Amino acid sequence: MTDFTPWLSSTLSDYLRDLESLVNTDCGTHNKAGVDAVARIVRERLIAFGAEVVDFPQEEYGDMLYARWRGRGTARIVMIGHLDTVYSDGTAAQLPFHKLGARIKGPGSNDMKSGVLSGVYAARAIVQSGFDQFAEIGLFCNSEEEIGSPVSRELYPDFVRGADAALVLEAARENGAIVSARKGVGHYTITVRGKAAHAGVEPEKGANANLALAHHLIAFQALNGFRPGLTVNVGVVRGGTKSNVVADTATADVDVRIVRAADAAPLEQAMRDILARAIVPGTTAELSGYVANPPMEKTAATTRLVELAQRAARELGFEIEDVATGGASDGNYTASLGVPTLDGLGPVGGRGHNAVEEFVDANSIVPRTALLAKLIVAIAEEKIRTKMKDEG
Repeated sequence: MTDFTPWLSSTLSDYLRDLESLVNTDCGTHNKAGVDAVARIVRERLIAFGAEVVDFPQEEYGDMLYARWRGRGTARIVMIGHLDTVYSDGTAAQLPFHKLGARIKGPGSNDMKSGVLSGVYAARAIVQSGFDQFAEIGLFCNSEEEIGSPVSRELYPDFVRGADAALVLEAARENGAIVSARKGVGHYTITVRGKAAHAGVEPEKGANANLALAHHLIAFQALNGFRPGLTVNVGVVRGGTKSNVVADTATADVDVRIVRAADAAPLEQAMRDILARAIVPGTTAELSGYVANPPMEKTAATTRLVELAQRAARELGFEIEDVATGGASDGNYTASLGVPTLDGLGPVGGRGHNAVEEFVDANSIVPRTALLAKLIVAIAEEKIRTKMKDEG
């Protein structure tokens, strides 16, 4: 394969200047002006690197964009990144871009401004090398991933469906691992209704929703492990009005994580069965919610992407492993469209969502961007070999 390291090394100073500009721009999801500013910086670099850019202006969230480079081959590979962070305005001024040894720190350095830039620079490295045996290399940058991609998830079918691979640019794990599977995420609410009464004068005339909810929550927590890898967490509980009133309503917010899409329906039925039990006479309970992020399951096609990435890493002089994680990303959506998806392809980093500790390993930027470029080339070349084999 082509060695992209020399060109990426020669442009590392440009990459770092771009990263500094991005990190020093506040761009929390709900700061449209800030996310738009980040999008402009990325867009300018994409245009300079020869990409066609399609803009997706937004009213509520930051503007989104899709960049593409066209070739003469058959494979279509789409990279996915996001421009928003979880941080409030003022964080960039308080904790600006800086280096501490081999670590580059600053809000969003790891999640995921370095990853977006690696996608931009990897595509440019491929094009400038002269390799054009791909139909399209794309990069979609959304603006609201940190709140679950409510708008962009509806756009993914237009760009991703039918692609040969979706490569998500979240950071590699701190140990260098890439991500081949992610759990699906469900958000549910339990609502219990009872009957209010004076807690001192006639408590027997009431039906305590808090008490019923407590019993239900114990049963919900027991669903952990109901299917392999399945987790249930009761995160927020609310109930009652005053200490001297028998509570007539109580609610709880529940987070669930599933490994397989097929686990969702049995879990929901188990939760509804629990709530149907008459624990406290006079109370009723109902469940609302759904699995918002489908799981990114490791398939045979994903395994092949892992093998190609591992081979590319060995050519670059290092080894990588793949892991599963409980957190969700846009890879959950691309995988649900039937597209082979691999994640964690940005530089090595850690402590995301912690403004003080978040970092990206500066020494990993060139080799990990080279790995990304080599993986894209490997996917394109394998598509050509498969086509030639099929034809004769």
